[in-house]
Amino acid sequence: MNITVLYVGSSLLAPLKNAEREINRAYKLNLRVAAYNFGGPLTESQWQDVEQDLSKSNLVFVIHVIEAENGARLINVLERFRSVHKAVVVINCMPDLMRRTRMGSLDVASLAGDRSNKRKSKTVTTLTAAGSWMGRQARGHREQKKANNHSHYTKLIDRLPGILKFIPTAGALTDAKHYLNLFCYFLQPTPANVQSMLLYALKHYSGDKQLQTIKVRIPQPEKMPSVAIYHPDSPNLFESFAAYRQWYRGSLETDETIGLLLMRPQVISKTTKHYDALIHAIEAEGMSVIPALATLMDNREAVSRFFIEPTIKNQKSKIKNRVSQIVSLTGFSFVGGPAMNDSEAAAKFLT
Repeated sequence: MNITVLYVGSSLLAPLKNAEREINRAYKLNLRVAAYNFGGPLTESQWQDVEQDLSKSNLVFVIHVIEAENGARLINVLERFRSVHKAVVVINCMPDLMRRTRMGSLDVASLAGDRSNKRKSKTVTTLTAAGSWMGRQARGHREQKKANNHSHYTKLIDRLPGILKFIPTAGALTDAKHYLNLFCYFLQPTPANVQSMLLYALKHYSGDKQLQTIKVRIPQPEKMPSVAIYHPDSPNLFESFAAYRQWYRGSLETDETIGLLLMRPQVISKTTKHYDALIHAIEAEGMSVIPALATLMDNREAVSRFFIEPTIKNQKSKIKNRVSQIVSLTGFSFVGGPAMNDSEAAAKFLT
């Protein structure tokens, strides 16, 4: 049994390998998960490895791929091995890749071209709205700079699992619901959720007789906050500054406190050794720290909630900072993330 995952970022590899190990331990599937980071150009040798794995993969996941050159070449490879893949799950990618999503009776490319069936057209709209938020954020920046699409993303994280309970599993929407269930696991990429995402896809699309005959328990997605404060010495995230202040051993005096912006996927997936080392190093120098999770595209909500004191709405009082400086460890722009750079919105917020 083979799964190939093509992704961008540094937070998925460890959870994927953990999922491979745990699924094999529980179900003896001889599962192999091949993972490739599409965050930059691939060498010809790397492409040969990708094609080799795609040529024998039962299931394929494509996640966060928006770079045109890699995307175009990948589309050709997926088309070449179309008959081999029992399902191709594309999440948060460029539109041409999103149309390569195929799961059972759900074929987004063919549905997108079928204007005669309104129900199918609505299904495609729903899937692409959920599954390609990053690409729409980048395009929306060109069309409407002032729109704050980030709030829609955080609402999606919080509400989608509850909404799916009311969509029937049987009937024409079965595969669309399966896609959205996989998307729910992806939104909260904890090690347990990544394992459940792979197991869910295997159960419904691999065709493995063992998984179809035995009772496979797949937990509901673990729910994690969209923004929060993280500290390596605490087993839990803090959803309010008040809770963090009560727990924290340091003084949190403004002139001695540094605000850190961390990438949410890294913290959720527990790939935090680099963050942990920096946090402890700052504290070893006698300073305090507020390490805040930020969603991939926009840091403003995390800064507003954790780094400044709340002010009365519409009251033009001077903003009181909780930190002396802000250090971003995301590697991306303050507003826009990897998809764009809205420097105008960032400058307006920070000044």
